[in-house]
Amino acid sequence: QRRLGAAIAPMVRGTLRRAARIIATSPAYIRSSPFLAPVASRCRVVPYGVPVEEFGRADPGLVAELRARHPGPVVLFVGQLRYYKGADRLVRAMALVPPPARAVIVGADATVRRAELEALAAALGVADRVHFAGEQSGAALRAHYHAADVLALPSVERSEAFGIVQVEAQAAGLPVVCTELGTGTSYVTRHGETGIVVPPDDVPALARALRALVENPPLARAMGAAGRARACAEFRLERMLDRVEAVYAEALRGD
Repeated sequence: QRRLGAAIAPMVRGTLRRAARIIATSPAYIRSSPFLAPVASRCRVVPYGVPVEEFGRADPGLVAELRARHPGPVVLFVGQLRYYKGADRLVRAMALVPPPARAVIVGADATVRRAELEALAAALGVADRVHFAGEQSGAALRAHYHAADVLALPSVERSEAFGIVQVEAQAAGLPVVCTELGTGTSYVTRHGETGIVVPPDDVPALARALRALVENPPLARAMGAAGRARACAEFRLERMLDRVEAVYAEALRGD
């Protein structure tokens, strides 16, 4: 990635210099990007949107089945098992989060192999509390959100530019624990309001945040409700499209 980035950097900067307007997904990403910061005056923020109503409901039968399979507070991870997603940090954190809490990891192999994470869980003595559900989509994915108690996004690199799964979780009424990467993660999840933001690659801090939510259901429910309200207000697909159209209109006017 570093070699490719260095090779295409002049083309990226040239394209940005010629652009009338530039759409970014969060204010933090504009500030922290070496490409966008110099052209910040022409950047406009348009967060990603999701079908909020769709993620706001799930099949009760599937939800009940998942809760029976995974009793106790459930920490959910959703995402491809890539190196920057930090799934291994979540496994390590679960060793510091006492039973009956458990983690359910939804995602297919990518740059990190499921077998490696399973071996890590066994070595840490939490194999019985870390469950790998594989890739899920559609009704099954929505059911996982609704059966869980908290979503964890423990990413460790800027490659996690936004974290759409946070919005999906918010739409389902889940509180979120995410990491501060200088990107959009802490724009989506507001610390102390819709979830808890922790430093990246800090397993004890991640574990403390997870414990704060799984051991305090009223706090988790309050943050989940605030997240649901934020998703409805800011992250609807219709809102995203309206904002994109407004940026195009501004560019055409030459304001």
